[in-house]
Amino acid sequence: MNALALLIDFGSTFTKVTAVNLEAQRVVGRAQAPSTAATDVSEGLFAALATLSRRRPGIFREPPTNLDALDGLFVRACSSAAGGLRIAVAGLVPGLTVAAANTAALSAGGKIVGTFGFKLADADVAEIERQRPDVVLLTGGTDGGDTSTIMHNAGVLARSRLSVPFVVAGNSSATAAIAKLLAAAGKEATGVANIMPATNTVQAQPVQDEIRRLFMQRIVQGKGIDKFQSRVPVLLPTPMAVLNAAILGSRGDEARSGCGDLLLVDVGGATTDVHSIGDGKPSESNIIPTGLPEPFAKRTVEGDLGIRCNAATILRRVGADRLLALFQEVFPEFATSRADLTGYIDHISADAGAVPREDWQSAADAILARGALDVAIERHVGRRETYYARTGAVMLQAGKDLTEVPTLIGTGGIFAHNPYAGRIMAGAAAADGAGGVLRPARARVRLDQDYVLYAVGLLSDSHPAAALALFEDHLRPDGRGPRSGQPDQGQPAGHAADHGHSCCS
Repeated sequence: MNALALLIDFGSTFTKVTAVNLEAQRVVGRAQAPSTAATDVSEGLFAALATLSRRRPGIFREPPTNLDALDGLFVRACSSAAGGLRIAVAGLVPGLTVAAANTAALSAGGKIVGTFGFKLADADVAEIERQRPDVVLLTGGTDGGDTSTIMHNAGVLARSRLSVPFVVAGNSSATAAIAKLLAAAGKEATGVANIMPATNTVQAQPVQDEIRRLFMQRIVQGKGIDKFQSRVPVLLPTPMAVLNAAILGSRGDEARSGCGDLLLVDVGGATTDVHSIGDGKPSESNIIPTGLPEPFAKRTVEGDLGIRCNAATILRRVGADRLLALFQEVFPEFATSRADLTGYIDHISADAGAVPREDWQSAADAILARGALDVAIERHVGRRETYYARTGAVMLQAGKDLTEVPTLIGTGGIFAHNPYAGRIMAGAAAADGAGGVLRPARARVRLDQDYVLYAVGLLSDSHPAAALALFEDHLRPDGRGPRSGQPDQGQPAGHAADHGHSCCS
């Protein structure tokens, strides 16, 4: 096998390929083509490979028209082409087992479509059926604790019309009986270790491993992927690949240290995802943590904050007057009115495939991204409030304290293609702590303008040194991209220069 790695991302809109020289530890070419998940995903892959071959002659022995072109290459892939694994969660207490299950599923790259606590009623089951999940995650009860709720829920779900896999991760005393009950009803059920074996103890890895297995099983059934399964031994959900990249970039490897704790925001057309790496524990001894322990690597997904599918929702969340004021502050060179801005948002809400045709519309997209990431960060981070007891005032903290996180990363297509990418993060990393919101106060901004994080994540386990080199080279504080300061082959339009308005320092 030669020193070339081919990293593939089967996206919902585009299939991306990144070629990496593992010995030189650098990107040697990138390309993309429209995804073809509706017909055969390999068509989009071969189109992207053909573009890569034209840009970088010599990567392939001959123009890639079949799977033989992948022989001898180190190939890894991730996918979000099916929109992610849709997961419904049923647990005991919403603030405990349900919350723990949600966190585990999201960090595994899943998409939560519904959460239910306590004993399921017929209306709850009907709602789960309506949500059409790909997987049902059934939790509830610490080991040796309550079994009646999870047994009740298993019983009503066994009688449901659902024909999807069930993952049972509740009280271990009931797991075997539940699996038998569901199997007798013709359901596929797998028991794993309890996600909350004891109070305030979360054991997420077994659930995450099973979700990943189910993802691979489902995505391989997609059109065309089964053809090259033998050549792509690792297939991850794209969000998990990005999370792996964030972990490596934060921690580093045996030879080099990483950048420390970080917050990463992935702004997309349908959702905005936030990943945080760090324990986020209270910074002072007199602050009392509340709620479940926070995972070191945490992911949240905001399904109402996509800058295309949910542009109108962002407008409502932020407010038209506030969004216009932000636009005027960040883009004083445009004389854009409130009617212009709201009219453009109405237009892209009706047509998610619409692209900006004027400079001010690209600026409007940038402001929508800024609004989405501001709201998403505020939801992801923890909060601190004063509680007054008879003995005096105490400070309570729920969630992660990310005020001292040193690095804030922006990723997603908006950062790769928008000419004003550098201005999206302006001010986002300088919070004042108002309302007890524990968001970064003095973070350094880095932009994934080369859309390389998925590739970093795909290499993080097998080639961490090369992966870390890509992380350091392509997520530069000055936003210029690779170490040479010049874009590599396949640079998307709009990356270079950012019109001289980069906010990175």
